[in-house]
Amino acid sequence: MQAQVHKEDDSSYRSGKGYSLSEVEKSGIRVSQVRKLGIYVDPRRRTLHEFNVQQLIALVEERQNQLREEAEKARREEVEMKEEKESRKKAKKEGEKKKEKRAEKKKIEKKVEVKKEKAPEGPLDLTEIKGVGKKRAETFLKAGIQTVEDLIAADTGELAEKTQFTEDYIETLKERAKEL
Repeated sequence: MQAQVHKEDDSSYRSGKGYSLSEVEKSGIRVSQVRKLGIYVDPRRRTLHEFNVQQLIALVEERQNQLREEAEKARREEVEMKEEKESRKKAKKEGEKKKEKRAEKKKIEKKVEVKKEKAPEGPLDLTEIKGVGKKRAETFLKAGIQTVEDLIAADTGELAEKTQFTEDYIETLKERAKEL
């Protein structure tokens, strides 16, 4: 919409270059506000037409509504972008957690496999007990103890006499043997 002005040669109207200062003042809007909205003000015009004032008021309201809508749209887009960014972060964290869980599960599975591989089908050898090497295993063999099960079942006092190991040490070995 443009301001309407009289043609010089007759009484008809034509589109003007802008609204006059008096039309802007009569509409109750400051000149700076009108210019910020992109509406041209022609300071050379001296006329005041009531239909231009009404048209200017409607135009200002229309432009202000457009600016509000654009600002609201920009705000909604910003909120959507933030939500999308947060959802991507959340998905990434969930993916990392799943990855960690899978890795933990694989670790556990490997440990179980290793234990299955280590577990002999027959009786356990005495050297499987922590703290019992070849020499001590030989001492137990001389005393009649051949397997871990034999050690657990043996009388601590009698075994201490036969092997010359203390009862406390034999009890400790029995505890370790039970953990196997």
